[in-house]
Amino acid sequence: MMRKKFFVLFLAGFISSCFLSCYAVNNREWDYRSKVYQNDAKTKYKKKLFPESGYMTMEQYNKKSVAKDKSVGSGEFVPKRVTESGMVYVPQPKYKLVRYNNPPGSAELNLHDNILHIKRQELGTGLVSPDVTRMILPIVYYYPKTKTTQCEVYIIPLRKGQPDLEKVMHANIAARIQPPIFSTDKTQVEYALFRTITPVDFSADGTKVLAKEKLGSGEDGIWKTEILIYDFNTNKTTKLPDIREAVRYYWLNTKNLDVKEIRWDLYPLGFDINSPDRILISAYAYAGNPPINLGIWSMDINGEQVRMESLSSKNVSVSVNGFKLVQDGYISPESAKAEANLAAAYEKAEKKAAKKAEKARKKKLKKEYKEEVKEIKQNYKELKKDPENEEDKTKKAKIKKHLPYYKYGKPTGYD
Repeated sequence: MMRKKFFVLFLAGFISSCFLSCYAVNNREWDYRSKVYQNDAKTKYKKKLFPESGYMTMEQYNKKSVAKDKSVGSGEFVPKRVTESGMVYVPQPKYKLVRYNNPPGSAELNLHDNILHIKRQELGTGLVSPDVTRMILPIVYYYPKTKTTQCEVYIIPLRKGQPDLEKVMHANIAARIQPPIFSTDKTQVEYALFRTITPVDFSADGTKVLAKEKLGSGEDGIWKTEILIYDFNTNKTTKLPDIREAVRYYWLNTKNLDVKEIRWDLYPLGFDINSPDRILISAYAYAGNPPINLGIWSMDINGEQVRMESLSSKNVSVSVNGFKLVQDGYISPESAKAEANLAAAYEKAEKKAAKKAEKARKKKLKKEYKEEVKEIKQNYKELKKDPENEEDKTKKAKIKKHLPYYKYGKPTGYD
């Protein structure tokens, strides 16, 4: 009997020591986990102190490489060009905005063979709207195998919140709106055939733009000029062909002259200053030097009504509305030096502010790191105090499951 009691007491002591060792193991595990999470927090803290690395995960790369829609937003289309303040003076051109269609009908594409034939593409002069919110830009394409030329005209939105000159100077073709408002016919292909479209001017309210399309041959000259109108309210392009038939009919019935037998053409001048919904067009015959005037004609923007305005250009008034960018001399060395001094002071202030911001950022990161470590330690300290946490309960249940039962009941001291 004494042996059995002694054995029971021995077994009870052994089981209690097992539980104590179990809790000791748990405490060492909590300490280990606490150190692991502290090291993770320290690694993240040190990583944030360094600049962003070029090595990244696929998820980070995809997030940073998402294409931006350049037709909307703030209009930051091109990267800012940084010029060192200590750069030696180099003559820099300065620019200004002037009226585009001045004198009326003078707008022409100024193409350069050394650019067009080598790069196969050239940008024309941009026509800026009266309110300086958009630019109309023609792009000419050259195909050397057939020596043909095609053209497209796009709308480029201008930035907001900047001076007018800065808006135009920062306009970028990458922001053009698709599709083009004017485009030449690409189905007709003949050797040396050229087609170009030149914007003429905006209407006074900026809701319409007038353009001319020239068709001809590089070996034979210009054949004819077509009149085009684009309406921003309806987003519709209209071709006005009736004006040619009206001019021919007038001279055939009044002077018995068939202009088809001579070379002649049309020159759109712009919008009528007295009737904003009508455009003025000049007709000329290449029958002498200078060419013979075939009269000033007008047509409404829908191309439905044509009339003779004058046989001379003295009695008509053309509104001049759009703008263009032209060079206005060079910046003087004195101005460039003063600007360099201002830039140097600005760069110094920027570096000082950046250094201060970086110091504040590191201080904030260090504070966050310390708070995170403190929270980790506190959490695991609470876990070590509480023997009835979930993992301890699981281990206790496993031990209890394998304990032997005796006829005298459970061992002493075991719950």
